[in-house]
Amino acid sequence: MKNTFRFISVLAAAGALLVSCEGPMGPPGTDGTDGKDVLSVCLQCHSTANQNAKYDEYHLSKHYTGNTSARNTKYCARCHTNEGFQEILGSGAFDPVAEINNGTRINCETCHMHTSFEFTGDTVAQVLRTTAPVSLNYDNHTKTTDFGEINNLCVNCHQIRGATAVSYIDSEGKTQSFDQLPFFPMDNTKDPLSTVKVQVGQSFSVHDGNQSNLFAGINGFEYPGKTYTRTWKHSENNCTDCHMNEYNADDQTGGHTLIVNEEACTACHNSDKLTPVQTTISTKLEELANLLISKKLYTKAMLHGRLSNVPVPSNDFFGVLFPGTESATTFGTEFVSANSIDPATGKIIYNNTVTISTDDDYALRLGREWKYGELGAAYNYEYISGDGSLGIHNPTYALQLLQNSIDWLNAN
Repeated sequence: MKNTFRFISVLAAAGALLVSCEGPMGPPGTDGTDGKDVLSVCLQCHSTANQNAKYDEYHLSKHYTGNTSARNTKYCARCHTNEGFQEILGSGAFDPVAEINNGTRINCETCHMHTSFEFTGDTVAQVLRTTAPVSLNYDNHTKTTDFGEINNLCVNCHQIRGATAVSYIDSEGKTQSFDQLPFFPMDNTKDPLSTVKVQVGQSFSVHDGNQSNLFAGINGFEYPGKTYTRTWKHSENNCTDCHMNEYNADDQTGGHTLIVNEEACTACHNSDKLTPVQTTISTKLEELANLLISKKLYTKAMLHGRLSNVPVPSNDFFGVLFPGTESATTFGTEFVSANSIDPATGKIIYNNTVTISTDDDYALRLGREWKYGELGAAYNYEYISGDGSLGIHNPTYALQLLQNSIDWLNAN
């Protein structure tokens, strides 16, 4: 009797789901003459056992365990919250057009929706929120690029952030603005020996999101006269081929954990080819970091609670050159967020404060502007480090970017 009751409950729940997802009633169907039972179709995914398994897997993923719901302000919400992501897809805007003050963490509905209930042909595309070509940051959103249906969903967020316009209040109380990422995209035709101001408050970080760029072998800084290989053995694969490969219950990888089940990889390769690549790239990253530090382009510092390599600006916030010696001159030495809430609307006002002080870090400074080739090397360090795969997403291109950066710094 208890099992009968459960079965009836499942039927009722499935029926409620169909009603809640549908719009106005359509024309009468063919009275089942097509031979399909609607409940059997729905329960392929929406059975209790399958749903619970997917939930358990997904609760192990970084999309769920990361700091997604904490980053619900306007420029972060587009990728860090369920509501922000749905808004940019619905509005066609790059950033949410409204403030997301109470964004929730990424969940099933962020990536999934039904675009059809027929489930013929490309059934995967019919249960994804979007498969449309992506308007990319590094194209200034002037065109779209098609990475393939499944990949397009991922690339909406897993791409280089691009320029972010930031506003601040100047000494006269006027609102000013500047590009936080003025060097992006990197100009690979520029003379590497030319000079460039690297200013306080301006960054060339890729924001830990350039997985699609590295996979496609694009948007690294490429030194003139050097050859770069963009495609590799897995260039035709989808993101999900590795990040949603066979679920391994022993180490809880694969499936909706989005953590690569490495055993499935080694079963295909008959050996561990991931570790040697990551070891090589880690070694080259360390070598490049040490070169940047030795040239006073980088320093070791605590960043987000961990020891990290960070750029040393050549110029202050206003573009004034930092000397390499002690000086009584005051500079715009620090860029501090000072966002506030507009009491009338409850929305965030994006303002920022520049700290004016003498430069206590003069001993770290170059005393000159950076060379553009130095900037390219530092950018490549950020590009490979920020990807997070240690070269796995495109081993050949990753190694070329790092080695050519090392060679140029050693020669110049």
